[in-house]
Amino acid sequence: MSVESNWARIVRWCEQHAPTTTTRLLPPADPQAVLAAEAATGQTWPGELHEWFALHNGGHPNPPSPWVLPTNQPISVAWAVELHDEMVRSSQDNTDDLGGTDVLMAEPAGTRVETYLPAFIPIGEDGAGDYLAVDTRGGDRSGCVIVFYKDGGADFQWASIEAMLDCTASALEQGTDCAGWVPVVEDGEIGWDYRR
Repeated sequence: MSVESNWARIVRWCEQHAPTTTTRLLPPADPQAVLAAEAATGQTWPGELHEWFALHNGGHPNPPSPWVLPTNQPISVAWAVELHDEMVRSSQDNTDDLGGTDVLMAEPAGTRVETYLPAFIPIGEDGAGDYLAVDTRGGDRSGCVIVFYKDGGADFQWASIEAMLDCTASALEQGTDCAGWVPVVEDGEIGWDYRR
């Protein structure tokens, strides 16, 4: 399945079971804004990342938040750039201590790293300092989705945005877990309980 078809599965399920969540999603980002964001990050974005922002532009800034991903809400393309710049800047000393940007950026995508790299393009946030990001470094896992923890480490989570959305949609449709998180609905909103 594609990014678009898996996103449609999620939205369709939300419309039926968590309608408040659906209303909190924003319309697709402007394609020119996405291209400008890509240029601003200085990275080449995979096609799936362009598809991602062609489906939505994050959620409304005021609660309730659309927790359509396991413990995460999608973010806008503008916030993705701002957050990217902020995280790269605030992590630079740590990056330097670990060998420097060039050395760490040369490692394959999905490789665990204890700092935030320019290759990480944020796509979701949990509201507590952890983020989902697409790892644009090279290698077989280029374009994979990582979790960046506020404590500093970045771990591989899904092979692609499509895999993340398929995992999420299947968890919603079947009531199973996605990366250990099981969906729950309360007052028309999705939440996630950790079951691992």
